[in-house]
Amino acid sequence: MHDPDLPEIVRLRAELDAAWKGVVSLGSSDGPHRDRVVAYLRTAVPDSAGRAARTAGQEAVVAEIRRFADVEVVTSDPTWPASEVWVDVLATAVEAANAAGEPVR
Repeated sequence: MHDPDLPEIVRLRAELDAAWKGVVSLGSSDGPHRDRVVAYLRTAVPDSAGRAARTAGQEAVVAEIRRFADVEVVTSDPTWPASEVWVDVLATAVEAANAAGEPVR
């Protein structure tokens, strides 16, 4: 089990929480704005995961990401694929954490 109070994990948790809120709220945004935010999330969250994995360890980071994988993604816009975007952001974050060294499955 990892220490959930490690500063790296706390920062990653904050990044994941902000990303989840962003994905959920993007349904009402216009296309170009939404695309920019999604592009940012697809780089910022994995970057944070990679940094955290180098310091706190991959297992701890992947465990934290997996906790967020269970969070329900609901949006008011039925045309916005929020769940797909969220899964993609999390998968990329796991890849970044695994790239920091020995992969965790």
